Amino acid sequence: MIKKICIVEDNEEFRNWLLEEIEESENFECIASFETAKEALAQIPALVPDAIIMDLGLETSEIDGVETMLKLKIVNPELKFLVITSFSHDQKIFEALRVGAGAYLLKNDIPDKLISVLEDFVNGGSPMSAIIAQKVVSSFHQPVDELKELQKLSKREEQILDLIAKGFLNKEVKDKLNISENTVKATIYNIYKKLQVYNRVEAVKKYLNLS
Repeated sequence: MIKKICIVEDNEEFRNWLLEEIEESENFECIASFETAKEALAQIPALVPDAIIMDLGLETSEIDGVETMLKLKIVNPELKFLVITSFSHDQKIFEALRVGAGAYLLKNDIPDKLISVLEDFVNGGSPMSAIIAQKVVSSFHQPVDELKELQKLSKREEQILDLIAKGFLNKEVKDKLNISENTVKATIYNIYKKLQVYNRVEAVKKYLNLS
């Protein structure tokens, strides 16, 4: 079955190149291309494409690609976005991924492999440029000092911190672990000391690597 593709890209030369590559393929059809976010927002919801190739800059629009994706996702959460852009700084990457980008590639990495990238994406893959994948992986790495602090926790302290991170109150932790509430409170105090934090929120942030 031929997959339907929409393009949102304000650079005419690059947009035309995308169109030519898709037109030459056997498995994909570009059903619409847009220069501005306004055009895309007005027409894409009714088209229901299998994938949307999305630029993030959109310099000719009042809003950028991230906000465009967000607005389209609100209308139709099932839409799938393959970001192809020049932006490689962290803020743009994570903004795009948070609002629904399923893939993120830099324009320099696309020549000669657009169709294989599209095939991977529509079949459930999440293709990313190597530098983008490195940034995503690095975002999950905790600093060595924080890892050492977490390693100081006893098995019981880690159990309790894990339950706190899941939203359980002291009384619920007590019932789950079959210990006294005083033991829970004392253990939490020890956790604070070992992690060098002052409250539950800071402890959970450090545990989940959110700080």
